[in-house]
Amino acid sequence: MLDKTCQIVLVGHSPEKLILSIDKEIFDKLIFITEKEKQSGSKKALEALETLITTYRLRKTDVDHRTFSFKVETKPVAELTHLVYQQRLNGFKNVIVNISGGLRTINIWLYLACSITNTRVIHGDFVYDGGVEVGINKNDILKTISLGKLTSKQFEFLKIFFSFYKDPLRFFNNKYNFDDNPLLSKRIKYESIEQLRTALNKLRSGEEITRGAINGFINKLNRIAALDIMNERQNKKEVSISFIGISFFLEKLINLDGLIKEN
Repeated sequence: MLDKTCQIVLVGHSPEKLILSIDKEIFDKLIFITEKEKQSGSKKALEALETLITTYRLRKTDVDHRTFSFKVETKPVAELTHLVYQQRLNGFKNVIVNISGGLRTINIWLYLACSITNTRVIHGDFVYDGGVEVGINKNDILKTISLGKLTSKQFEFLKIFFSFYKDPLRFFNNKYNFDDNPLLSKRIKYESIEQLRTALNKLRSGEEITRGAINGFINKLNRIAALDIMNERQNKKEVSISFIGISFFLEKLINLDGLIKEN
């Protein structure tokens, strides 16, 4: 059986340009991404989306559409991470992210997610005539960078920012997008080191952990932008998991539990 491929495509204002790039790849499913919040170019993007969906449905292609919160800094990193893993769990061994239609700032967030999830990311090498795309040479594959991975202890620490779960697949339930998933949307925030210490002690079934150890976790995770420290005062910190932290957490979760079987 051939490996199935899902291509996730960031929609810009030119459907013709995107079609050139999309068709350079072999794929079984397309997911088009547009912005959730209305922006100055939203109307053109929605017109392009309509053209793309119509074009590929006429070709009997499996087509889906999702919206990302591009106005919320770093949130697309978590949204794309979640979507990539959903598709891999759905049987798409190959997931490609096409950023040919994206703006530079938006592409940065998607590139980070691809680096964390080790996902192939492409951008069209177009042929131009008077500033208009009239053809394409190929899709360039952008080399991702290694951003590191959570240690088992850091992963355990980040667990306390989510409600209790027995089945890790609940994070990737196909009924829910990122914002609709109860585990991902109803995250826990802590208003003091003592609250963090109590929660981690409970997770460890009463094993005592010191305030110094909690501060150690915070400092190391903050270096990789995995935490949001909302307010910091002497002896008090308001701490929550960041969107980048969620992305790192999902990466560790899906690999630690062997949810995706690699050949």
